[in-house]
Amino acid sequence: MATDLTERVQEIAEARDVAESEILEQALERGVEDLWIDLVLSRYVNDEIDRETAIDLVGRDRVKRAERELEVVEDDVQWGLSA
Repeated sequence: MATDLTERVQEIAEARDVAESEILEQALERGVEDLWIDLVLSRYVNDEIDRETAIDLVGRDRVKRAERELEVVEDDVQWGLSA
């Protein structure tokens, strides 16, 4: 796995003509951003933060998408319970 990751970083760096360290920095930033969004949305759907706070932190579109996804899951659960 580590070799595969190393090879991917090298290939991306070569394709973009940048240093591998820059690729790793970008990957870390993207990963932390994704984790942050997941945390905020999880706190919102678990009623740990309110909707407006979630919107302020990650944006209206992401909150609306999380609400739609939660609704679909709830609908599936209800369907499963009634079958």
